Amino acid sequence: MNRGGFSLYSKSCGQSLSNEDRISELPEALLLQILSLLPTKKVVAMSVLSKRWRSLWKMLPRLKFDDWMFPDNVNRCLLSHQASFLQSLHLVIDYDFVSHMHTGILMGIAFGRHIRELVLYVNGFQESFTFPLSLCNCESLETLTLGHNVLIDVPSPVFLKSLRTLHLDGVEYTDDESVVNLLSGCISLENLVVHRVIQADVTTFTIAVPSLKRLTLTTEFDDDEDSVYVINAPSLKYLKILGDKAYLIENSPELVEVSLTDRQVTVDGYPIASYVENLLRSLTSVKRMSLKISSYLEIKFPTGSIFYQLVSLELYTNKAEWWNLLVLMLDSSPKLQVLKLNGKLSGENNHLASMNWDQPKNIPGCLLFNLETFIWKGCKRIGEDEKEVAKYILRNTNRLKRATFTREIYEENNSQDMFENLEMVEELESVVRASKSCKLVFESTLWSLSNYDV
Repeated sequence: MNRGGFSLYSKSCGQSLSNEDRISELPEALLLQILSLLPTKKVVAMSVLSKRWRSLWKMLPRLKFDDWMFPDNVNRCLLSHQASFLQSLHLVIDYDFVSHMHTGILMGIAFGRHIRELVLYVNGFQESFTFPLSLCNCESLETLTLGHNVLIDVPSPVFLKSLRTLHLDGVEYTDDESVVNLLSGCISLENLVVHRVIQADVTTFTIAVPSLKRLTLTTEFDDDEDSVYVINAPSLKYLKILGDKAYLIENSPELVEVSLTDRQVTVDGYPIASYVENLLRSLTSVKRMSLKISSYLEIKFPTGSIFYQLVSLELYTNKAEWWNLLVLMLDSSPKLQVLKLNGKLSGENNHLASMNWDQPKNIPGCLLFNLETFIWKGCKRIGEDEKEVAKYILRNTNRLKRATFTREIYEENNSQDMFENLEMVEELESVVRASKSCKLVFESTLWSLSNYDV
């Protein structure tokens, strides 16, 4: 049968519903924890299976509606909710079927239940859902995720004093000020994730949050070359960037870990320098860094920027002349202890012609005094230039304790790959190492080409 859009069902399985099953005998706290893992629609439907369950679902601390097309029923569920607070509410709304008014009413009911976590994704091709200003002053909200067709239109500062985690997944913004007004009112914000897929009238995306510790920025649009991120976060420790927009870090002296990934940017088929050059100027306090960038040919390290604190460096070697950046980073990182190179990934093509490796005229200080761990992982094939890079590091790293090389072996070409792997092992083992205590480790990973588009 159907009541208000929820399909209620029961099966006796040889027993009457009046018989208490073993699950119903579990402690209430454990039952609530189990039921919280299910979509709320199913939990309500299952309530007919036991007298105890008929009211138990009303105490659920977490509610999840992932296919919401029945606003009246969801409103009824929230109005029937009897727990002292609502731990989390997860909503996926089809805005082609649900009105702005219904969505706003639902938000109001949830906030009246002292909600701590809200996840709201709005789908549909009609107008965007404008997040209600009246709900931007919730004192209990600790985690907020907004996604897809949600419009951030904030003409004045909000006040979300308890908010610690904010995810903005493909949402739209009215203007630059809406971004500033939203973030400036999150006085306790520690973790911010921003995923932008359209420019949406924001030229300068300003992130000025004194309490922020973790920041992830992903940008997929390329229709506005003037778009820029400005970061002023004195407590920021972890930064992850994916995209090729301009980034200006004004004040982040506490940064300890950075991951940078840009897209291939070319003019007439040739790579051009990206935002990385300017961004590197702001990262002198970083201790751990990962770089997967496209413009190795053109990048020139900014004069005077030295990574005195950098102890761990990861570089991706899937672009031509990647060793140019490697040499620059080694020269600029005197305290480097761990160097990890990630080889060309399966299915990843390199369309750039390679130039020969030229070893540095002077040995970088980190090789002479500090580097202890060298890892080269994921190479499908190691060419002559790559071998020369590996040999150079082995010959000149005085305190190297361990060098690990991991190659990909393919099922379809197993014999040839194994033979090449053996040749590589013999060649690298024959190198006279600067460190007598260095241990060489060779590993192989078995892959199947049928699983990749190569």
